[in-house]
Amino acid sequence: MTLQKKILLLGCTLALAGCASTPTQYLTLSAQKPIPARQSLQGRGLPVLVAHVQMPADIDRLYLTTLQSHHRLHVADHVRWAAPLGGMAQKILAQDLAGELPDKTVLMPGDPLPQGPYLLVTVNIQSFLPGSDGRVLLRTDWFIQQMPGNHLQAQGRNQFEQKHVASNPEDQAAAMSQLLTRLSQVVAQHLS
Repeated sequence: MTLQKKILLLGCTLALAGCASTPTQYLTLSAQKPIPARQSLQGRGLPVLVAHVQMPADIDRLYLTTLQSHHRLHVADHVRWAAPLGGMAQKILAQDLAGELPDKTVLMPGDPLPQGPYLLVTVNIQSFLPGSDGRVLLRTDWFIQQMPGNHLQAQGRNQFEQKHVASNPEDQAAAMSQLLTRLSQVVAQHLS
């Protein structure tokens, strides 16, 4: 093997080793309200079920996506969500609602559907991204329907913003969790 080929092979090996040396960081969203230690599954009023949260495909990615400019997104190379963002948002909203409504039965994702009537909370997120400018934005539509029968009881369109968020992924995920808590507080007012 010639010296030139050996140098090229060594360069490729070092480049691959450099790529492999950056560990992947996994993020999760977390409930901000403590879930009651004992919550009755026979709470007052109709039980509440949070449906899977709908998100646009451009933000419901495995990798953390940030807004770089009005028409440009950045998908992180080594920062991933521990689970799909829509499913995590559903779980966090249910947990935050349970914390906001300790006297009601709030079913967690995966719980069986109630036999009788219940309230279905549907959330359709339009925007949910950290930005390079230190802001995190949550823009969403939400609906509360009595099931079965799809009787609409309440609906809303809200925008929440967290400013001065550090550019590190942990702080961005924490800010996103806080925005979901603010959404749960608004929805809880219509469920109490």
